[in-house]
Amino acid sequence: MYKYILLLILALSTTACTGVSKVKERYHRAPFEKEIKKGGYELTLYSINYPQKYEEKIKFYNDFDILMRKLLVYDSTINIIYSEKLKDDIIHLKNSYILPEEVPFSKSASELSQVDRDNIDKIVTIKLDEKVGRTQLYLNKQVYFWKKIMVSDEKFNSEVNYTELDKEKLVLQMEDKRKKLFKIVEQVELNLILKIEEPYSDNKSEYWQEKDIYIDRSTDLTPKVFKKQGYIYLNNVEDIDVKKIMGNQLKFDSKIVVVENKLYDGYTVLDGTYIFFYGGKYKANYYDGYNLKIKIKDVSLKDLLIIDEEFLIDDFLNPKSYKERQAK
Repeated sequence: MYKYILLLILALSTTACTGVSKVKERYHRAPFEKEIKKGGYELTLYSINYPQKYEEKIKFYNDFDILMRKLLVYDSTINIIYSEKLKDDIIHLKNSYILPEEVPFSKSASELSQVDRDNIDKIVTIKLDEKVGRTQLYLNKQVYFWKKIMVSDEKFNSEVNYTELDKEKLVLQMEDKRKKLFKIVEQVELNLILKIEEPYSDNKSEYWQEKDIYIDRSTDLTPKVFKKQGYIYLNNVEDIDVKKIMGNQLKFDSKIVVVENKLYDGYTVLDGTYIFFYGGKYKANYYDGYNLKIKIKDVSLKDLLIIDEEFLIDDFLNPKSYKERQAK
């Protein structure tokens, strides 16, 4: 009896010292053994920096256009981590083909509010003749703006009073350019992971996006992270929540979740969802013979032009797609 009590005390003291329960060394047979060989796999996720300044956004989308064409021509794809701000702007572009900052420049000059005029003045700093009247002045500024970002062959002439038709032609040219970009994007297989910079909620009990679904706040992680359908990356997840995730106490709708944390490094599979742990010190593996490790690399869009990943983060979720890609 004394021997068993001593062993129990030793076990408890070990847990107390580490501050984390040891991951069970119980492995499962992988369902993709025929398609993917056993071994260690480093899955690189490329994190792209989305600029805040408008001028830099224009350059970003020009580079993005080049990247999409390259991926389409070479029939390749890569793992890309992107921000919520980029997602918001992409949605705005897809709906209207203009960025939020461009909205004042597409409005009729006679219908501009003072806020619109202030926003135009922040971006267009060129001095123009104010004697033409306020409406014509801002119409000329709008035309200057579109000619500049479109790199128009016909240079802006400060001596000319432009018309709404002149502006409309330039706006339509930009819309046409972006429509073509989205047609290319629809043909490219993008492996995207949305980075949630702030996954925690300040509200201890809240409703999910006006839906009549109450979230039991056993965690301070915001409810939206559990309802996301696409692949997600959770930034700086606290130890207590990492343990709950590992213990299958928190469930995600997303099929792939990357958890940046200080405890675990590796992966587990819970109810069909692949949970990748990044940044921790304790190794975690789920399938026998398959050691999967996440690597994050900050890159520019130009850097991505020379990258072609062999393994995608969802290859183990969709092994047949991996096999087909290797056969090309």
